[in-house]
Formats: sequence, C-alpha cells, structure tokens
Amino acid sequence: MKGRLFLLPALLLALLSPVAHADLSEMKQDIKQGTKDAAKKTGHAAKEAGHATANGARAVGHGVKNAAHATKCGVKHVFKKPCESN
Repeated sequence: MKGRLFLLPALLLALLSPVAHADLSEMKQDIKQGTKDAAKKTGHAAKEAGHATANGARAVGHGVKNAAHATKCGVKHVFKKPCESN
C-alpha cells in the first residue's frame, strides 16, 4: 500500500513536468517580447524628445539671430545708414 501511495505522486509529477516546462517557456517568451516592446517605445520617446529639443534650440537660435539683426539695423538707423536685409 505504501508503495502505491508513493507511486501516485511520482506519476503525477512526471505527467505535469512537461506542462510546467511549456508554461515557463511561454512565460519566458512573453517577458522577452514585453521587454522588446518597452525598449522600442523608450527609444521612440527618446528620439522624439531629441527632435523636440533640437527644434526648440533651432527656434531660439533663429530668434537670437533675428534680434541681433534688428538691433544692428536699429543702430544703423540711428546713424542714418541703410541696413541690408541678411
């Protein structure tokens, strides 16, 4: 009787082992795919942040250039000289 009691759990464990292994393998693939997707989203967000920063810097640079040109023309106007529009 004791031999049968020991045999039943061992048999159940042997039958359930491949199922558990397949489940872990599927979980591993899900984690891998989730990690890849998250990395892609992070990369896209970083790229968009970089573009936004570059566009902002470009706008500031153009603003500074235009302000410097306006100041230059204003000073020339005070001394009655023509200002070329560059």
